[in-house]
Amino acid sequence: MKYTLNIKEVTHALSEALDFVGIDDILHSKRVAYMAAEVSKKIGWSDKITDDLMFIGMLHDCGVSSTDVHTHLVGELDWANSHIHSIRGEDLLRRTSVYRRFSTSIRYHHTHWDALPDELSQDEKEISNLIYLVDRVDALRAQNANARPEDIQATIRKYAGSLFSPELVEAFIATSSNGSFWFYLDSDALGEYVAEWVETGSDDTYTFLEIKEISLMFAAIVDAKSVFTFEHSIGVATLSRYLAELFQLPQERCEEIELAGLLHDLGKLRVDDAILDKPGQLNEEERLIMNRHGFDSDIVLRRIKGFKRIAHIASLHHETLDAKGYPYALSKENIPFEARIVAVADIFQALIQNRPYREGMSMDEAYSIIHEMCENGKLDPDIVTKLNENLESCYANATVTYTISQNSSYAIS
Repeated sequence: MKYTLNIKEVTHALSEALDFVGIDDILHSKRVAYMAAEVSKKIGWSDKITDDLMFIGMLHDCGVSSTDVHTHLVGELDWANSHIHSIRGEDLLRRTSVYRRFSTSIRYHHTHWDALPDELSQDEKEISNLIYLVDRVDALRAQNANARPEDIQATIRKYAGSLFSPELVEAFIATSSNGSFWFYLDSDALGEYVAEWVETGSDDTYTFLEIKEISLMFAAIVDAKSVFTFEHSIGVATLSRYLAELFQLPQERCEEIELAGLLHDLGKLRVDDAILDKPGQLNEEERLIMNRHGFDSDIVLRRIKGFKRIAHIASLHHETLDAKGYPYALSKENIPFEARIVAVADIFQALIQNRPYREGMSMDEAYSIIHEMCENGKLDPDIVTKLNENLESCYANATVTYTISQNSSYAIS
């Protein structure tokens, strides 16, 4: 099927998820995008480059899933391990056709100006380095909330010729000498700036594969956040679609279920690593934080026109038919069949998956728990029956992995 989407709207919504990793500071990618675009305008770069810088700024930290990595990146001007997330970001974007052209800039957005490889074009060097420069400006602001603009400018100028291009440093200082430049970093003004950019986007037609590639990219970001979630989203999505096809649902509904499965845990990016990786039982406060991840997935995804049904399905994967699920405690008549499918797939995949504190269960052991939950009125009996009737093939679908094919796209393995 074909999907009509504004890719700027999609990028903005998904940047919200990326910024969740900051927990208490959820505007970093948008500030970087804004500052890069404004310096580009000051220099006189083309409208296309300025527009691309907004995309790159929104996506530049797509290789960051861990709150620990985020803490280092904002807490240190030149963290020694910053290249790791840059390489991972490049890898993710190369697999995603609509974002592939930005992958080189993401790869080098933490590389020092005097260390950029010769094989890069001058444009590639300058675009990458501008993202690095404004990213470090935002880190300096995070390190000292009382820092004056002139102090930040002085620090950046100190690294002209080494970390940053001297020309870009001077362009940034000229751009940021106007007080309004800094006012736009406040949430209200920044939100308006980004909203105006989104409105300049057009509604274009994309294939299901292109939308799936974007969803796979963000599933990979979520699943990299914790060893507990590694490859979980892919297994849930694949099993969910398989179950939907067993029920002979129309193709459009099958695709929506698969996308919801890929994106169902997007809200977990806002959960601190320590909570996700805790081997023991969560306390009440930790449980409340964990229980809102479906809600946060919904808040992000519903911003995309055409994704409201997918957002709704994704947000309900922890709802149960006895009205004791979360985050909404819905009664069974308010839980759509698609969400019931994703709920069963989510539980089954989690049970058979290896975890650091236990081996994954066999398909029979996992089904036994699923069956008990069904008997207790939590899961849809028709879906649980279908799972049982096709248990071996369901297990196979829940344990698929994806590798990179020769053309840098995703392939099932």
